[in-house]
Amino acid sequence: MNKQDRNSFRKEMLGKLEEHWATSHSPEDDLFYYHPSEDKIVLSHALFWVMTQNIRGKIAKEKYFQLLRQYQEEMLEAYLTESEDFKDLLHYCNIIYNTLPVILRSMYDFRIHLDARKLAAITIVAGGYGGDMPEDQAYDLLNDIDFYYNKVKCRKIEKLLPILSKLVIEEQKSW
Repeated sequence: MNKQDRNSFRKEMLGKLEEHWATSHSPEDDLFYYHPSEDKIVLSHALFWVMTQNIRGKIAKEKYFQLLRQYQEEMLEAYLTESEDFKDLLHYCNIIYNTLPVILRSMYDFRIHLDARKLAAITIVAGGYGGDMPEDQAYDLLNDIDFYYNKVKCRKIEKLLPILSKLVIEEQKSW
Protein backbone atom coordinates (compact mmCIF):
# COMPACT_ATOMS: atom_id res chain seq x y z
CA MET A 1 0.00 0.00 0.00
CA ASN A 2 1.54 3.31 -1.03
CA LYS A 3 1.52 6.42 1.14
CA GLN A 4 -1.45 8.05 -0.61
CA ASP A 5 -3.59 4.89 -0.30
CA ARG A 6 -2.61 4.49 3.35
CA ASN A 7 -3.53 8.11 4.12
CA SER A 8 -6.84 7.75 2.30
CA PHE A 9 -7.63 4.57 4.24
CA ARG A 10 -6.74 6.24 7.54
CA LYS A 11 -8.88 9.25 6.76
CA GLU A 12 -11.88 7.08 5.89
CA MET A 13 -11.66 4.68 8.83
CA LEU A 14 -10.79 7.23 11.46
CA GLY A 15 -13.34 9.64 10.02
CA LYS A 16 -16.04 7.12 10.88
CA LEU A 17 -14.69 6.75 14.40
CA GLU A 18 -14.54 10.53 14.75
CA GLU A 19 -18.15 10.90 13.55
CA HIS A 20 -19.33 8.32 16.05
CA TRP A 21 -17.43 10.11 18.84
CA ALA A 22 -18.91 13.47 17.88
CA THR A 23 -22.49 12.15 17.97
CA SER A 24 -22.16 10.67 21.44
CA HIS A 25 -19.81 13.15 23.18
CA SER A 26 -19.52 16.88 23.71
CA PRO A 27 -16.35 18.79 22.77
CA GLU A 28 -15.46 19.05 26.47
CA ASP A 29 -15.14 15.23 26.57
CA ASP A 30 -12.10 15.47 24.32
CA LEU A 31 -9.08 14.57 26.47
CA PHE A 32 -7.16 17.46 24.90
CA TYR A 33 -9.94 20.06 25.08
CA TYR A 34 -8.23 22.06 27.81
CA HIS A 35 -4.67 21.74 26.48
CA PRO A 36 -3.38 25.27 25.87
CA SER A 37 -1.36 24.40 22.75
CA GLU A 38 -0.68 21.81 20.09
CA ASP A 39 2.75 21.25 21.63
CA LYS A 40 1.15 20.15 24.90
CA ILE A 41 -0.96 17.63 22.95
CA VAL A 42 2.19 16.28 21.28
CA LEU A 43 3.79 16.03 24.72
CA SER A 44 0.82 14.06 26.07
CA HIS A 45 1.17 11.60 23.20
CA ALA A 46 4.91 11.33 23.81
CA LEU A 47 4.27 10.65 27.51
CA PHE A 48 1.73 7.94 26.65
CA TRP A 49 4.05 6.45 24.04
CA VAL A 50 6.92 6.18 26.53
CA MET A 51 4.71 5.03 29.41
CA THR A 52 3.24 2.17 27.36
CA GLN A 53 6.52 0.78 26.00
CA ASN A 54 6.41 -2.08 28.48
CA ILE A 55 2.70 -2.92 28.47
CA ARG A 56 2.40 -6.71 28.45
CA GLY A 57 -0.32 -9.30 28.34
CA LYS A 58 -3.44 -9.52 26.24
CA ILE A 59 -3.94 -5.76 26.17
CA ALA A 60 -0.59 -5.27 24.40
CA LYS A 61 -1.86 -7.36 21.48
CA GLU A 62 -5.07 -5.36 21.00
CA LYS A 63 -5.16 -3.82 17.51
CA TYR A 64 -6.42 -0.38 18.60
CA PHE A 65 -3.58 -0.11 21.13
CA GLN A 66 -0.96 -1.19 18.60
CA LEU A 67 -2.45 1.20 16.05
CA LEU A 68 -2.30 4.13 18.46
CA ARG A 69 1.34 3.41 19.33
CA GLN A 70 2.23 3.09 15.64
CA TYR A 71 0.52 6.39 14.80
CA GLN A 72 2.13 8.10 17.77
CA GLU A 73 5.58 6.99 16.67
CA GLU A 74 4.87 8.18 13.12
CA MET A 75 3.49 11.46 14.45
CA LEU A 76 6.51 12.06 16.69
CA GLU A 77 8.79 11.34 13.74
CA ALA A 78 6.77 13.78 11.60
CA TYR A 79 6.98 16.36 14.42
CA LEU A 80 10.76 16.03 14.54
CA THR A 81 11.21 16.21 10.78
CA GLU A 82 8.56 18.91 10.31
CA SER A 83 6.81 16.65 7.81
CA GLU A 84 3.65 17.77 6.04
CA ASP A 85 1.99 14.62 7.44
CA PHE A 86 2.33 15.85 11.02
CA LYS A 87 -1.09 17.57 11.30
CA ASP A 88 -2.98 14.56 9.92
CA LEU A 89 -1.07 12.09 12.07
CA LEU A 90 -1.66 14.18 15.19
CA HIS A 91 -5.36 14.33 14.34
CA TYR A 92 -5.52 10.54 13.93
CA CYS A 93 -3.68 10.03 17.21
CA ASN A 94 -6.15 12.33 18.96
CA ILE A 95 -9.14 10.40 17.61
CA ILE A 96 -7.81 7.03 18.76
CA TYR A 97 -6.58 8.45 22.08
CA ASN A 98 -10.00 9.91 22.88
CA THR A 99 -11.78 6.65 22.19
CA LEU A 100 -9.27 4.43 24.01
CA PRO A 101 -10.82 4.70 27.51
CA VAL A 102 -14.29 4.10 26.05
CA ILE A 103 -13.09 1.03 24.14
CA LEU A 104 -11.30 -0.33 27.19
CA ARG A 105 -14.30 0.12 29.45
CA SER A 106 -16.60 -1.54 26.91
CA MET A 107 -14.33 -4.56 26.47
CA TYR A 108 -12.91 -5.12 29.94
CA ASP A 109 -14.05 -5.20 33.53
CA PHE A 110 -11.46 -3.05 35.29
CA ARG A 111 -11.90 -5.00 38.54
CA ILE A 112 -10.68 -8.17 36.81
CA HIS A 113 -8.53 -6.96 33.92
CA LEU A 114 -5.79 -5.02 35.64
CA ASP A 115 -3.80 -4.43 32.43
CA ALA A 116 -6.80 -2.69 30.86
CA ARG A 117 -7.33 -0.61 33.99
CA LYS A 118 -3.66 0.35 34.01
CA LEU A 119 -3.79 1.35 30.32
CA ALA A 120 -6.86 3.50 30.93
CA ALA A 121 -5.09 5.14 33.88
CA ILE A 122 -2.00 5.78 31.75
CA THR A 123 -4.24 7.43 29.15
CA ILE A 124 -5.69 9.79 31.75
CA VAL A 125 -2.35 10.56 33.43
CA ALA A 126 -0.42 11.16 30.19
CA GLY A 127 -3.16 13.41 28.85
CA GLY A 128 -3.49 15.41 32.05
CA TYR A 129 0.19 15.62 32.93
CA GLY A 130 1.15 16.78 29.45
CA GLY A 131 -1.52 19.46 29.42
CA ASP A 132 -0.86 20.76 32.94
CA MET A 133 2.93 20.78 32.84
CA PRO A 134 4.69 24.16 33.20
CA GLU A 135 5.71 25.60 29.82
CA ASP A 136 9.46 25.52 30.46
CA GLN A 137 9.39 21.85 31.51
CA ALA A 138 7.12 20.92 28.60
CA TYR A 139 9.44 22.51 26.05
CA ASP A 140 12.47 20.96 27.73
CA LEU A 141 10.89 17.52 27.25
CA LEU A 142 9.75 18.26 23.70
CA ASN A 143 13.21 19.55 22.76
CA ASP A 144 14.76 16.34 24.09
CA ILE A 145 12.76 14.09 21.74
CA ASP A 146 15.15 12.97 19.04
CA PHE A 147 16.31 10.07 16.91
CA TYR A 148 18.65 7.50 18.39
CA TYR A 149 19.66 4.67 16.08
CA ASN A 150 16.86 5.65 13.68
CA LYS A 151 14.20 5.33 16.40
CA VAL A 152 12.35 8.11 18.16
CA LYS A 153 13.52 8.38 21.76
CA CYS A 154 12.39 10.53 24.68
CA ARG A 155 15.15 10.12 27.25
CA LYS A 156 14.01 12.86 29.65
CA ILE A 157 10.47 11.45 29.63
CA GLU A 158 11.92 8.00 30.37
CA LYS A 159 13.59 9.53 33.45
CA LEU A 160 10.14 10.71 34.61
CA LEU A 161 8.72 7.17 34.56
CA PRO A 162 8.96 6.60 38.35
CA ILE A 163 6.92 9.76 39.01
CA LEU A 164 4.46 8.96 36.22
CA SER A 165 4.05 5.39 37.50
CA LYS A 166 3.08 6.69 40.95
CA LEU A 167 0.46 8.94 39.33
CA VAL A 168 -0.92 5.96 37.39
CA ILE A 169 -1.21 3.94 40.61
CA GLU A 170 -3.06 6.82 42.30
CA GLU A 171 -5.39 7.18 39.30
CA GLN A 172 -6.22 3.46 39.43
CA LYS A 173 -7.03 3.71 43.14
CA SER A 174 -9.59 6.42 42.41
CA TRP A 175 -11.67 3.92 40.41
